[in-house]
Amino acid sequence: MEKMKILVAGCGSIGLRHLRCLALRADCRLLACDANSGVEKQIKEISPDIQFFDDYSKALAAGPELVVVCTPNELHEKFATEAFDAGAHVLCEKPIAHTIESGERIVAAAKRADRILAVGYTERFRPAFKFIQEKVRSGEMGNLVGGRSVVGSYKTLMCAKSDFRSHCFGIILVDFTHELDMLHSIFGPVANVDCKGNSIACKEIPSLPSLVAMLLEYRTGAVVSIHFDYVQHPQRRIIDIYGDKQTLVYDMEVNTVTVFDSNSEESQVFSFPCERDSLFACEHENMIQAIRMGRAVMVNGEQALQSLAIAEEAINILSSNNNL
Repeated sequence: MEKMKILVAGCGSIGLRHLRCLALRADCRLLACDANSGVEKQIKEISPDIQFFDDYSKALAAGPELVVVCTPNELHEKFATEAFDAGAHVLCEKPIAHTIESGERIVAAAKRADRILAVGYTERFRPAFKFIQEKVRSGEMGNLVGGRSVVGSYKTLMCAKSDFRSHCFGIILVDFTHELDMLHSIFGPVANVDCKGNSIACKEIPSLPSLVAMLLEYRTGAVVSIHFDYVQHPQRRIIDIYGDKQTLVYDMEVNTVTVFDSNSEESQVFSFPCERDSLFACEHENMIQAIRMGRAVMVNGEQALQSLAIAEEAINILSSNNNL
């Protein structure tokens, strides 16, 4: 089979990770594009065979079958729609766009072009999360009544290559849409969003807000509390799921799932491997199989819009709060 020509557009840290993982495949021919020609050296260190462009229109003219969009969020629409116009399929990094309207235009462009659109919620490929989804689908947990999601991370700000998180209002909700996506895949559509936040943390690197507390009511009646902050160090990342037969506690930092049964005093702890590059490799395989074999992508455009809608509604609630 002929090698698939894949273009990675935007070669920051995530774009370079995509290139590193794709370069390990024997069935791909890689192209890369970034307006900063200074990244070409880093790209060539990954593989001298990667063809580099500093002009997106010229990169598209090279005829990629798949474009991986890793640009800043506000440029997702431009790069994705131009890729569809050029006849390519698109794997777009999360979130799908910076606004719902922009994301809807991306989804519409994919439908017009009859091309596949996937959105890069790589956490769905975690072996532990697949285990949780299977537990939920099996009915072993009983009725899902609610849950809790916690992310506390100052590390994200410390590792940032630019200061955009300091002045982009509500970026904490955009950064942590992985959690919103995972919860959506478990509990389904959201019926109501409530949200509070503050920016009272005295940290060297600030964010606006620095803490957000949300309450999501799902259409099923399940209620989930969410805590996001850019203050805690070391990082914490936990998802709890409460069923009337079983409760799950997923610690994403140590990759363990603890299962509590309502009819027993004992619990079971399951450990899972999780290496970040492996999640990207699974994502790439999923997308290539979707193109070659017609299989479903893990997260499509419509699903990605659900998570963005929750984040956008929460941002709107916070922006109307005079304390922020």
